[in-house]
Amino acid sequence: MSELKNIPNVGNRTEQDLLAMGYTTIASLKGKSAQELYDEECALRGTLLDRCQLYLYRAVEYYVNTPSPDPAKLRWWFWKDEFVQPSPCGAVCAECALFPASCAGCAKIEGKPHWLKYTGEPVCAVYDCCVNGKKLKHCGNCPALPCEKFTKDPTISDEENAAHLQAMVARLKASKQ
Repeated sequence: MSELKNIPNVGNRTEQDLLAMGYTTIASLKGKSAQELYDEECALRGTLLDRCQLYLYRAVEYYVNTPSPDPAKLRWWFWKDEFVQPSPCGAVCAECALFPASCAGCAKIEGKPHWLKYTGEPVCAVYDCCVNGKKLKHCGNCPALPCEKFTKDPTISDEENAAHLQAMVARLKASKQ
């Protein structure tokens, strides 16, 4: 057994595949993306693997490259596409400090984030417009991006809101369908 088995979610088969791909230590995985590891394993096996292996590698990437990984985020199923790809507003659930302990993700909570208690709205205006109104996954293709529906999170500073908005819009523009 190698030290790779100390990584959450790495079982016997994944350990053997990582070793066969040349990764012998946790340090040897630093800086590798989940997609790179997934692609390498697909090439090693000569077939396209189930996406669950990609999700596992996302959890591995998080564990290996995060100085103090949140133990609640180490389960592979928290790295499925729905938590890693941009939500309607461009936020990424897996990056949020409230996920998964206090928030199950935008799709699961149907656009009802924690901050609605401060605004009095029944649902996030972006989610409502994008998902309920326009039947889109996210606002990446909307010509009005970002619009007035992108409201400030009242629990953080104006500077943090501005930085979040900039990152969300960039993510959405990069994710156009």
